[in-house]
Amino acid sequence: MRKVFCALLLVFLSALSLLFIGCGGRDVYTITVSGSLREPGVITYLGYTMNVYQDQASNPCGDCDDQPVSLLVGDNAQTVAAALKQAIEIDYPDGDWVFDGLDGESVSFRPAEGITPEEAEPPAAPAGLDIRGGYGTARSGSAGSNSAAQIPENPQRLAAVYGPSYEALTLLGAESRIVVRADVQTENFPWAFEVYKHIDRLPVLEDVHAAVNMETLFSYEPDLVYTFPRPNEIALLEKTKVGYIQGETTRTLDDVKALLHTFAAPLGADAQARADAYDEYFDERLASIKSRTDGLTDAERPTVYYAGTDILTTYGRLSDIIEVIEAAGGAAVTKELEGGNRINTDAEKLASWNPDYIFIDHCGMSGSEDGAADEVAAAAYANAKYAQIGAIKNKRVILTPSGVFYWDMGLQKILLVEYMAKTIHPELFADLDMASEVQRFYREFLDYPLSYDDATRILERRAPDA
Repeated sequence: MRKVFCALLLVFLSALSLLFIGCGGRDVYTITVSGSLREPGVITYLGYTMNVYQDQASNPCGDCDDQPVSLLVGDNAQTVAAALKQAIEIDYPDGDWVFDGLDGESVSFRPAEGITPEEAEPPAAPAGLDIRGGYGTARSGSAGSNSAAQIPENPQRLAAVYGPSYEALTLLGAESRIVVRADVQTENFPWAFEVYKHIDRLPVLEDVHAAVNMETLFSYEPDLVYTFPRPNEIALLEKTKVGYIQGETTRTLDDVKALLHTFAAPLGADAQARADAYDEYFDERLASIKSRTDGLTDAERPTVYYAGTDILTTYGRLSDIIEVIEAAGGAAVTKELEGGNRINTDAEKLASWNPDYIFIDHCGMSGSEDGAADEVAAAAYANAKYAQIGAIKNKRVILTPSGVFYWDMGLQKILLVEYMAKTIHPELFADLDMASEVQRFYREFLDYPLSYDDATRILERRAPDA
């Protein structure tokens, strides 16, 4: 065992040295574009934005000295690729990414020295331009792009590094195979210690949202790692020949099911059967909700704003939260906002949207040691800039339940659809008992006999002993 670990450590250090001297590989993020820009708007990539104007006269900066790189309607794919390169070099010279190579309609970037970037959201562009990005080679950003050649058959030592992976592996019947987990799986989730059978006995990787300590990870000798899609960390996994499956930001509700099947694929027939059962449940519950909401007129759909972390962090058109809101019978005010999850907005924009409901997620349990949900809601009500917003005036700032994980990120997302539907259409869903639905989910998919009272506690964001 010690020899294996030492060998892994040597490979790790060798790989690390290669990364520091700029060696390429999976640490390169390639963006490929095709088509041409037909509409003004914003291109987003690697956490950066670039304006697309209707014409030069529409550019408010005009001929200013510090003109940022921008594009015009009609620009083709090669022009766009060159502009993406130019923007990194001119507008963001001290950012997390540096230019690596340009080949016609494809442009590549690599992390700046010493940087492990956060997970990259799929790039997005206005109509007419198809833009795709991924590590190593260009891909569409769909769920489950991994190194299939290195994934072992019937892996027995799993590392649950990616946040939602612990919930998924438990649903798939593989919790007992997990040998190490991440801090994010319990830092705001006291219900995790109540529901999961092994989580309190597992070693913990700390601060995984910033970076994973790969030396510590390798010390637990995993044969399959469920990980964040971050280039430096993926490069080290490939160098050490350790199998991995990347988590992905889901852009549609179908992606939620697809990612679960990607997680299940190497774990055997039982795990795949469990994923199939989840599909059936998901589809049945979604169809039940939509059978009542699909016929609603625009006037019957209240406007909804969904916030994560704080009230000015939201979700754009590349996030499945837009589909959640629409399935629940609402109208998403950020539907046309460029980007996916974790988009920053401002108080003036929120006031102009004037949503009927505001949902807040990712704030911790109410009353828990790290919980901030009540404080976020109270601050929203107290902020004079929001005073005329319908959701504020009518006391409709809703704190989204969490349970064992955030409802907007993991497999409980179908519960979020139901919860939102009942919240914004209480008369239409008067017969929907959310506590019973939560009980059913925990019984059927987490193998936990949740009481009705405990299900109510989860809905109220209260800890098990609260």
